[in-house]
Amino acid sequence: MYLIKKVSEISGVSVRTLHHYDEIGLLSPRKNEHGYRYYTEEDLSYLQTILFYKYLGFTLKEIKGLLKQDESEILPHLKRQLILMKEEKQRILTLIDTLEKTIESQERRITMPTKEKFKGLIFQDNQKYRQAAIDMYGKDVIESAIEKQKGKEQELTAGFNEIFFAFANNKSHQLEADSIENIALAKRLHDHLCKYSFDCPVSTFKDIGYNYVQNEEFKEQLDQFGEGTAQYVCDAIVEYVNKNI
Repeated sequence: MYLIKKVSEISGVSVRTLHHYDEIGLLSPRKNEHGYRYYTEEDLSYLQTILFYKYLGFTLKEIKGLLKQDESEILPHLKRQLILMKEEKQRILTLIDTLEKTIESQERRITMPTKEKFKGLIFQDNQKYRQAAIDMYGKDVIESAIEKQKGKEQELTAGFNEIFFAFANNKSHQLEADSIENIALAKRLHDHLCKYSFDCPVSTFKDIGYNYVQNEEFKEQLDQFGEGTAQYVCDAIVEYVNKNI
């Protein structure tokens, strides 16, 4: 058993923060007859899990919801976190590679290809984006998609980047969203989703288009390619779907 001060020393989490976790029902240790909190080894395991999720970008509210899903066991969370950490590792390695190439291009005074500049920076499967997807399409659908993507993450991301760069380029050249070129791009996007995520019906694809605009996480991702890209892609998707219903 550990008193709160000792837990703070071991974990690096302040006593005040541990009090807060207790107050919001995230981590509530037992109390002795004098009202002092004391933590078991199981409590420390849950605290470790909370800190892993925090590192991965989840809010306390999201963490509380995740812990409730498998509150009887800690192992499912550890396995999920290992997957997420490995993805984070790959993302960091990609960012390091992009940074090294950028430095080299600056030193040699050469122009770096546009697509190379943004590797690791755009449309990565970050946790806020993933949580938004879970909220919209359901945990089972997204977890199935994640399984389907294993080992193909770079190919998946590169494909999305290429398609959205093409949309942004068309927009910059003032092509109408419902142009033949953009309808073809919408089809490529639909095919890409079906190949790497889930078997996406045309009607569902239309909903995805609307979500690119209505959900702030999705919109922020797409508008990194250029202001207004999310709406532009949405309009192209709607036109593509209307022609294929």
